[in-house]
Amino acid sequence: MIRHTQFIAGLFGLAMLASTASAEGYSVSNLGYMDSRETCRLQAELALRRYVQSDGGGEVSSATWSIYGWDLRPGDQDVVFMCPSLDAGGYQALLVVHGEGSEDQRIYTKDQLKAYFNGN
Repeated sequence: MIRHTQFIAGLFGLAMLASTASAEGYSVSNLGYMDSRETCRLQAELALRRYVQSDGGGEVSSATWSIYGWDLRPGDQDVVFMCPSLDAGGYQALLVVHGEGSEDQRIYTKDQLKAYFNGN
């Protein structure tokens, strides 16, 4: 009986953990190789500003090798474009979308930002 109770308690704990984890999600996209960090950052900032203008959102800010977007709609998404350097030279453009909204909202945000980043 004790073993059964411990098993049920363990399952309940896992279920609670799973429900907590599913409340937030991430979408990560590799946007490809870039010759210049400045080009990567410029494309990222233009994509984020275009997204905020068309869909709404909070603020856009930048750092040395990343551009951030906060409170993007729909779903209150936070976004970072990263442009880290590669050992072989050049830069890798990456996009991370994080939010508490639905997976569909996160995918919409990711797809729109990828399209804007690629000039569409």
